[in-house]
Amino acid sequence: MRKVMKSLALLALLLAVPGHTWAQQRVIRMVVGEQKTMKYKGIDKVIVGNPRVADVKSIGRDTFILFAVDSGRTTMTIRRAGRSSINFSVIVSKEDVKSLMREIRKLLGDREGISIRPVGDRVILDGRAFTSDDYRRVQEIVKLYPQVKSFVTVNPNAKKLMANQLNLEFKKAGLKNVEANVVGTKIFLEGSVESKADLQKAELITKAVGEEVENLLTVGIKRMVLVEVDFVEIKKKGTDHLGIRWPLDLEGDANVSVTTFRVFEGAGGNTTTMTGSVNAGATFGFGFLFQDGYARVLAQPKLVCASGEKAEFWSGGEVPIVVVTAFVVKIEYKPFGVILRITPTADRQGNIQMAIFAEVSEIDRSIGFVGEGIDVPGFRRDNVKTNVTVQHGQTIILCNLFHWAEGKTVTKVPLLGHIPIIGELFKSRVFEEQKAEIGVFVTPRVVNPETPKILKMIADIKNRYKRAKSEVGFGIFD
Repeated sequence: MRKVMKSLALLALLLAVPGHTWAQQRVIRMVVGEQKTMKYKGIDKVIVGNPRVADVKSIGRDTFILFAVDSGRTTMTIRRAGRSSINFSVIVSKEDVKSLMREIRKLLGDREGISIRPVGDRVILDGRAFTSDDYRRVQEIVKLYPQVKSFVTVNPNAKKLMANQLNLEFKKAGLKNVEANVVGTKIFLEGSVESKADLQKAELITKAVGEEVENLLTVGIKRMVLVEVDFVEIKKKGTDHLGIRWPLDLEGDANVSVTTFRVFEGAGGNTTTMTGSVNAGATFGFGFLFQDGYARVLAQPKLVCASGEKAEFWSGGEVPIVVVTAFVVKIEYKPFGVILRITPTADRQGNIQMAIFAEVSEIDRSIGFVGEGIDVPGFRRDNVKTNVTVQHGQTIILCNLFHWAEGKTVTKVPLLGHIPIIGELFKSRVFEEQKAEIGVFVTPRVVNPETPKILKMIADIKNRYKRAKSEVGFGIFD
């Protein structure tokens, strides 16, 4: 009985101690330099017994990082608002130096001028880095592993070599006015470029080489590019009719009407009149018919824009189309005509790179939709979208389509049309042929206001305007 009373008294004493938990304490094992990201809901505070062994850093409302600083043992308590606290036992041990050196060598890779050696329980990095990328890699490794110490410096001659390499790459890319110079321990980009695209090109080259630079480039006057686009379409349609088409089907209407007259006063009687009519018809054809049709469509939009900038040309109109949904009826406008969107970029070697979209469209009601009170037209469109590079003044064909369709229809009189030779008198043949060829040609030129091509275009437009003025005026021979 006394033993039971002692046990109850001990239980009451333990329950009276604040912060006591009956949950099994959790254990976290880490090595020096290791870090863990931990997340718990409702974190109020994280307490570490010995910050020299392990430390924490909050990165969010419910998230923190646990760092293993040095070998030893400590405790960590996570206090949570409205919930019980969580206790941890953190055990940090030293990592094997040889395995740590193997990891460092994998991270450094084959980088010249940097040596690795062990000193006690630490790893020392020493030497001279040939590039800024190598030096940044060393600094990242030191941040990741507290047991690693760096004495690495940047080789002063490496900056000059890197600047020379950048200048060679700039010349290959056509950036002749861009130059890399070394001032102290920094590389500066000096000079000018013609467009924002060239500026981005210079930045990409420096990133590809793996060097940090100070960009002092300026964007100069942009070149102007004249783009001439020719839409050429050639069509041919033919129909040939040979033979005799006999009237094999009779079609028509038959009508009958009856009229009765009655006389009520005086002498007379009833009179009945009956009339009837029958109309019939059939198709009969005889002869030799040859029909040919030709069409040529040519559209020549011309557009002048700055190098590296977007430009758009549109000559046409818009068609209103009724759009009916479950809740609303609205009008949408569909554009048609000649549309040209282009982004040309010219370099100093005469190369012109173009991202181009060109289209010629027209209304065609034969492919539209006609319903109950709705008449929606169709559109015939020829367009091309591509990216090409050509020399100044050269013409390139963006696309070429050749379409050829043939058909034949034979009509015969039963039995008679199958007799050899004589059967040709009871036969009819119709041959149909359709050909179409579409080509899109583009000719870009680097121009300025004094270019002969621009001056000739201005003179031609002025002459056409003068001729049009004389044609719309009064004339005695109208």
